Amino acid sequence: MTKQKIIDNPSEWIITKRGDFVRIKDSEIHIEKKLEAIRKHLKKPYKGVVRFRGKTPEQVSKERYDKVLEEVNFDYEKFHDWIYDEKNKDKIEIIKLEKQDYQEAVEAVFNQIKNSQQKWRIRMIVKPNEFPSRVLVNEETGQVIYYTTGISFADLERLNNNPLIISPQANKAKENHTSTVIFLHGTYGAKNNFSQIEKNFPNTKFIYPHSPTLQYDMWHGSKRAPGSQEKGWINITGDAHQVMDTDVCPNNPPPKKNFEEADQIIHLDYPQLMRAVSYVNEIIEKEIAAGIPPEKIFISGYSQGGLLTLAVALTSQHKLGGFISLCGFLPRWDKLLVRPSEKNKETPCLIINNSGDPWVPFWTGKKSYDLLKERDYSVEFQTHPGLGHAWKNEDIVKFLGKCLNLEVKKRPDKTAREWSTGQKIALASGIIGVVIIICLIIFWKRKKDNA
Repeated sequence: MTKQKIIDNPSEWIITKRGDFVRIKDSEIHIEKKLEAIRKHLKKPYKGVVRFRGKTPEQVSKERYDKVLEEVNFDYEKFHDWIYDEKNKDKIEIIKLEKQDYQEAVEAVFNQIKNSQQKWRIRMIVKPNEFPSRVLVNEETGQVIYYTTGISFADLERLNNNPLIISPQANKAKENHTSTVIFLHGTYGAKNNFSQIEKNFPNTKFIYPHSPTLQYDMWHGSKRAPGSQEKGWINITGDAHQVMDTDVCPNNPPPKKNFEEADQIIHLDYPQLMRAVSYVNEIIEKEIAAGIPPEKIFISGYSQGGLLTLAVALTSQHKLGGFISLCGFLPRWDKLLVRPSEKNKETPCLIINNSGDPWVPFWTGKKSYDLLKERDYSVEFQTHPGLGHAWKNEDIVKFLGKCLNLEVKKRPDKTAREWSTGQKIALASGIIGVVIIICLIIFWKRKKDNA
């Protein structure tokens, strides 16, 4: 009977390092009031079309995991400790299975993975002086499978010939690798083209991570209705038309809604945002381990990637080289600005939003700039009147060039100190040589005059 509970609802069960099946009880389901209000609003027809048809089983599962993951700050090692903490025993259900029953239950969970593979990613847990461990995480629902005896991650990666580890595209530096740019794409995997920017920085490696496939609940009107599966970093629930139709038009007129009102119409998924942040942090850690100093690592992102870029800026425990948010804004400022990391207060940050953007209003980017500026972050804001959901390469080239030149400017001082003795000897030798030549000329001239 206990085995059947797992087989019937495989998305509800965590597999721990001990090989136990664990379910967080329904009492731990947590839904923010604002999100509930938005979902209720979206159930009302829009021009005869039903926008939101109700929560899916994946959403219910996700809300169960999210409350606990937020409690442990999305640390999967702490999450495992939480499960076996005596004080939480009433919040979870544990099933221990043996031999054949165990294998059948594991197979049920893995069959679920086969059918929704792009939502899953293998994540590394890296601790100083310890061998890295791995967990399998459903990036949509938050379900976790820890590495256990009898589970082959290599076999999982080969399921349907579609790897669970989607390695980021990495374009190596054409010359000596001294810096790295991590570029984060937008919803639907949109990223435009960075190749024209790459050629300006021959010593820079450019990394393009791939997001998972998520359920996307934003209502776009002409676009696919909420609940469709899309490439993206964060699920957004809300009515884009209610914000965009009234507030975006040429020449950037005063907004009819303010930032706070828009925040009540659009809900950004904080747990998914933080899972994406931790994934970017994994890439940063790998670059640092490869010998690139943190201050030479830059994060840039477009649209949803721009949101994620600013989230990394406020949470990173490394002082990085710089941040560029393109057509994005500061997400979940109600949480990120409560106790932000101050490691990057002095790190250059460029925010670009345009008045003709049909998806992200100009003023949301401007408000994000104001929020960071008033907290003394080193942030600048740029805009191109009339330009839409796009950017101009020269802005990025100029910003990155300025950041990298600041490092280059320090080198002459160091070089001057190292070569100062040699330079003095060379200079003295040159002066002595000139003096000798002058003396010889004067001597020869006098001798000629006397003759």
